[in-house]
Amino acid sequence: MTSDTIGVRKPLRIYCIEDNPLIVFHIEHLIEDAGHVLAGFADSFSQLTADPGATNIDGALVDIDLADGRTGPDAAAWLKERGIPSIFVTGQQDIANLYADRVVGVITKPIVAEDFADKVQRLEGRT
Repeated sequence: MTSDTIGVRKPLRIYCIEDNPLIVFHIEHLIEDAGHVLAGFADSFSQLTADPGATNIDGALVDIDLADGRTGPDAAAWLKERGIPSIFVTGQQDIANLYADRVVGVITKPIVAEDFADKVQRLEGRT
């Protein structure tokens, strides 16, 4: 490591699993503002599992209810089995609490930029 790279963090490759395109767009900007990269997105658990690039990531942001039903918790479990940490992004805190063992945190909707940036740091060093 050179003195030029000391203290420089590598951007995280973050995947977004959300069925509302406006929220995906908003999250993409929040990811970039936090210095990271949107590595892909899916609107359902089935689309996530069909995407060959979905496991080449550092972490994921997962909504509870997706295009194929309440499959966000399944997506979080699938990611966890592969050593990929995830965070729920949801307005359904009570449901997120039921599946807290599958994620490293919860970002509550509506999303607050400062909370988002703080929670996304939980994805670092977890893979």
